[in-house]
Amino acid sequence: MPGPGTATATTTLQPVAAGLGAGSFVVPVITCIVAFAVVIGLIFLSRYGLKFLEPYLLRGRQTPNLAVMESVAVDQRRRVSVIRYGQRKGLILTGGGNDVFMGWVEETDTPPPAPTPATSPHMPDRPSFLMQKRSPKR
Repeated sequence: MPGPGTATATTTLQPVAAGLGAGSFVVPVITCIVAFAVVIGLIFLSRYGLKFLEPYLLRGRQTPNLAVMESVAVDQRRRVSVIRYGQRKGLILTGGGNDVFMGWVEETDTPPPAPTPATSPHMPDRPSFLMQKRSPKR
């Protein structure tokens, strides 16, 4: 035991923090990049997986008798659609305040001929503004 006049050197050991060196920042960053790449890869794979499964998922919702043949926008809200139900075709106006079934479309093999100006008896030879008599200028 040392005497009262002798000094003793005490050494205190500081705890060493494990993993606080230069490489401690690299591992979490690489982990985040790999996890991000895996998530992006799963998103792209799910897209192709849904394309593969789509025929099986839509099989229960298909109706062989009812189909939309054509659809044309009338304005920003309304659309006119030609639907097929069995062998008949119908015309529907949708959008706006309400939807209206406009009726069944008759099937014709040939479209009706368009009137031409030469065959229409009510069309004058000259436009109406040329047929008016002009009053003399004063």
